[in-house]
Amino acid sequence: MALVKVSAAAMILHRLQALGVEFIFINSGTDYPPLVEAYAQAISERQKVPELVVCPHENAAIGMAHGYYLATGKVQAVMVHTNVGLANAACGVINLACNNIPVLIFGGRTPISEHSHFGCRNTPIGYGQEMRDQAALVRESVKWDFELRLADQVGEHIDRAWAIASSLPRGPVYLSLPREPLCETFDVEDSFLHAGPSQQPVSYAPTPDSLAAAASLIAGARCPVIFSQRGARGRTAFELISALVEEWSIPVVEYWGTEVTLSAGHPMYAGNEPDYWLSKADLVIVVDSQAPWMIDDINISPACKVIQLGPDPLFSRYPVRGYQADVNLAGDTDTIFRLLAEALKPAGALKQSRVEERYAQVVKHHEEARYQRDCMINAASRGPIGKPWLSHCLGIVANKYHGKIVSELTTLLEFTGLTRADSYYQEALSGGLGEAFPIALGLQLADRDGLIIAAVGDGSYLFSNPAVCHHIAQILRLPVLVVVGNNSGWGAVAGGTLALYPEGYAANMAQIPATSFTSSPDMSAIAASGGAAALAVNRAEALLATLEEAVNIIHTRHCSVLVDVALEK
Repeated sequence: MALVKVSAAAMILHRLQALGVEFIFINSGTDYPPLVEAYAQAISERQKVPELVVCPHENAAIGMAHGYYLATGKVQAVMVHTNVGLANAACGVINLACNNIPVLIFGGRTPISEHSHFGCRNTPIGYGQEMRDQAALVRESVKWDFELRLADQVGEHIDRAWAIASSLPRGPVYLSLPREPLCETFDVEDSFLHAGPSQQPVSYAPTPDSLAAAASLIAGARCPVIFSQRGARGRTAFELISALVEEWSIPVVEYWGTEVTLSAGHPMYAGNEPDYWLSKADLVIVVDSQAPWMIDDINISPACKVIQLGPDPLFSRYPVRGYQADVNLAGDTDTIFRLLAEALKPAGALKQSRVEERYAQVVKHHEEARYQRDCMINAASRGPIGKPWLSHCLGIVANKYHGKIVSELTTLLEFTGLTRADSYYQEALSGGLGEAFPIALGLQLADRDGLIIAAVGDGSYLFSNPAVCHHIAQILRLPVLVVVGNNSGWGAVAGGTLALYPEGYAANMAQIPATSFTSSPDMSAIAASGGAAALAVNRAEALLATLEEAVNIIHTRHCSVLVDVALEK
């Protein structure tokens, strides 16, 4: 076997390539010259390595890796600059952890030596960026972290990081890279550079006993209900869930749904309101939901049983989560529902007539709820633009063009009428704002011909570093449709204040403090700085036509478009 001499930086590039990483979303600094040199050598020698995507802000880098994974299921890499870059990325890392998104995060580290070593400190900033424990910035949000110490072990670390990130429950990992080891060279067998992973990800499935217990509860339930936030997470599980709830007449509630679990046209679709269904339930099936309902507002009856299912049914990262769990089914959602369908087969012939009766009752409630939504939508179709009408119009466009909506505090899923598994992603329930626009960029990078819609509030738009995102869209030719629901402030904060203090001092003020902007920036000018077209609309009657005009611009001019929607407060 042939030995070749490589640097640790070069080894990182080769191992990432071998593991299927296609892009490194990078915000580089003085810690990365070894990697820049290794990349230049690989390109000069026509070696295949991941493409570097320059991101002028770390939030954009994290978000693009997030979006690319949602579109492809492939783990990508992010590289940030020492402690300051990692600090900028931390908000996005929190969101990755909350949504179980695997990303390989690398943080350059200031050189650890002052002299006598290649790569030692050569600028005063090397002192200012020194930290005793740089990884502490993200440790609570990553599954694994380490600092490279020996150059010739970097390949093993990359493989291990990838395997852990890809294992259930999936999530981000972090490796710190001091400059001296990155510079160091060593001999390695040529075959290892391109070999498959030395460690495989861990997967698991429910035990036969737990599946049998769950099947028994489902078969015997009078009023079962499913609560799901990100339950489908793929077309296979989407189809399996659709079939199971159809057969067993189980309504599906998407309370604070962050992804689509069931088509809005499915007869078992039960919207987003928990109260009606929890008040009747004798069995609740919780599908990958960190907060299926709010315990302080409403809870299940003492006799009700609860099945929790998903990659981590108990959400073990959370110190406080008091939801009942009589049966836990741990694994990928598609695996669980496939096995659950098999476990329910013996009970199929013994179904009682109440399953048919339940089906009719659920369908009746579904039709009544849909009628009420249609009435609300019709009432909202004239005059000022509200969130229900904006959501409805976005859903029409997404369904028509097979588009995907990435929403951040703007879209109400229950009014969109979406019918496809991969058509909607809502902001992580960790609340790290500014992620929707860069996630949309990552989705567009993976599907250059698809319609990707970033539906964001004006506050969320500003959080995303919009000039950076528009710049990336222009450079990479990513024609994202950016729809800004502009209510000149932070509506979520105002609503939260009113919820806690409905008769308080703030509620009696003309404007709730700390929630409104004195004036909004010129968003069309921000968009224009990145070569994007800009449209504006302030009447409900004109909204759908404006969105269609934006789609037409994308299809004909192949540039991103910003639509500034004047949203009523």
